[in-house]
Amino acid sequence: MQNNQTSAEGTPAAQQGMTGEELAQFEQFKKIKLLEQTRARISKVECDNLSPIASRAELKNLCREAERLGLGAIVVLPVFVKPCVAYLGSDPKCSLVSVVSYPHGSDTTQSKAVAVKRAVKDGVDEVEVYAPVSAIKEGNLVYFKRECKKLLRAAKPRALRIVLDCSYLDEKELIRACNCIADCGVNCVRLVNAGGLSAIASAKTALHGKSNLKADAHTLAEMEEAEALGVSFVNCNGAVEICSRMLAQAQTGE
Repeated sequence: MQNNQTSAEGTPAAQQGMTGEELAQFEQFKKIKLLEQTRARISKVECDNLSPIASRAELKNLCREAERLGLGAIVVLPVFVKPCVAYLGSDPKCSLVSVVSYPHGSDTTQSKAVAVKRAVKDGVDEVEVYAPVSAIKEGNLVYFKRECKKLLRAAKPRALRIVLDCSYLDEKELIRACNCIADCGVNCVRLVNAGGLSAIASAKTALHGKSNLKADAHTLAEMEEAEALGVSFVNCNGAVEICSRMLAQAQTGE
């Protein structure tokens, strides 16, 4: 209990016997640990630019900022994969992810598989494919499972993610879809338009630890809430601004 006490001046009791040099070293140690923890958090943050009119300058800047901050990944449309591979260079610090069948997953399985193979050939690290919402809502899970397995084969040797749009699925449909995805061995599930924490919690439970979970967030508070629920990755359109602020605060020890 003694180590948790604080003096009248606000100095922890455990530090009262330290010399000035030892206190300075201790404060430097705390700053280093805070910076390490912040960088670890940022490494699990991803940022996308899925605008069909994204300019090469915008994409190049996103790649540069992602590398500077140490973001986990950037997510782009298939047409922009090759330029981003070039912008990131031969030894990138962040991963490159491409989306397929964005935004509704209504393409045929064959079309999706072809697009996945193309993205892999162009140099992505992972592929996010939007799930066939109509099949899930109709309860045609045989079709959905078959599609997941075909896409897994198409993505090799890269990892596959399945995107579930929660604005179209109720909780039972979301859980059934996550069960299928986990059973097929898909690497990760991304939730878009979740609209609350309950969808994240339900998906996390339904995956049984067999697949990672990625959730979208728009603010630092939403990122923290998603992290608290145990998501593996957080996607945030404002990641560059938010993570820049996080890193600056950690560097100053705030």
